Parts: sequence; C-alpha cells; structure tokens
Amino acid sequence: MISDTLKRVMQKEGVVAIVAQGKDFPCVVNTWHSYVRLSDNSFIIPVGGMHSIEEALTRDNRVLVTVGSKEVEGLHHHMGTGFLLRGNAHMSQEGDAYASMKETYPWARAVLEINLTETTQTV
Repeated sequence: MISDTLKRVMQKEGVVAIVAQGKDFPCVVNTWHSYVRLSDNSFIIPVGGMHSIEEALTRDNRVLVTVGSKEVEGLHHHMGTGFLLRGNAHMSQEGDAYASMKETYPWARAVLEINLTETTQTV
C-alpha cells in the first residue's frame, strides 16, 4: 500500500495534514514528514499536542491525510507530487512504538498510529 513514490515523498521534508471529524466541524492537525515512521501500511507519529484530534478520534477513528513534495516526480513526468491517504487512527501511551518514539522524542506524550486503508496519488 505504501508505494515507492510515497516513500520518496516521506524522505523529503514537508507538512503532513491529518483531518478527523470533530464534534461540529472537521479537525485538522499538522506534523512534519521527518517525524513520521513508516511501518508496513501505517504511519506512526509522535504526539506532543494534538488534543483536538485525540478527542475527535474517540467518536470516529477515520482520518484523511495529505502529504506531498515538489522534489519528487509526479504523475505527469514533472517535479511535484502529492497523496491523499485514508485510514483509521488511534493514540497510545504504551507499547513498543510509544517507547521507541519517547526515546527519540522526549517531548512525545503519545503516538498516533494511522493504519492506511487507501492511498491515492493526486499529482
């Protein structure tokens, strides 16, 4: 599910936008590509804040994620590509992923694991 192109995008620095359904309106948080660890079909992300999305995930764990880089060749043989990702997410403050992230990022209060269900290259 995580294509070679998506892996190349994630090796470049850029913004990761994560959207969940809030109580009355969509909730959006951001992080950096360099914080994301790829694991099989998952994104594992250290969490410092993200309180609004944590609350939103208690009601509906579906998320949309966008990533992109102008430094990776896209669909039309020009530089620049992006992805729309769909998945299910949860936050955790225990387990191996959390311990590993906490060691690397002492400020992490949790990890956000996004299990990808669909990846679409958009450009």
